[in-house]
Amino acid sequence: MAISIQKTIPASSDFYTTGGDQTITLAGVEEFTVHTKKDLIKINKPKTKKRADSEDSDEFDNSVIDLKKGTDEIAIKGWLEDDSSDSAWEKFWRLRAMCSRGGPVVNLTIDNIQFKSTTQEAFLEDVTGIIKADDSGVLNSNTADDRARIQISLVFFIGDER
Repeated sequence: MAISIQKTIPASSDFYTTGGDQTITLAGVEEFTVHTKKDLIKINKPKTKKRADSEDSDEFDNSVIDLKKGTDEIAIKGWLEDDSSDSAWEKFWRLRAMCSRGGPVVNLTIDNIQFKSTTQEAFLEDVTGIIKADDSGVLNSNTADDRARIQISLVFFIGDER
């Protein structure tokens, strides 16, 4: 599964060397979760003791008002790797900048599905990087060997910018 995230980030930072229009591609995707939740207005109608005793039913008296008030989220777990141009460490901090910078990502591509301004947009809401201790070298050095070095977890909220 190919996943890439594109967004413009500040030109300079203490955490990364190159800003501007950036595209980060996840090296490998372990898990992809789509979560939709809708808030319903639930009305529980109480019964009198006499009516409860007289009815031969195991069903509750409930009414529901559905105002289509809901949310869509996409959670992705994958890997960032060192490649010929950037270290995984550099890519992680660019993803962090994509999260901290306001507004939606310019483009979130998941295989052949795109979230961008002409569709519903994706807002990068949560970025987590897990770096396991090993002897693969200094974190901010680039081994340039396409080795996955940082496990990444991303959460996107789907909607339209206001």
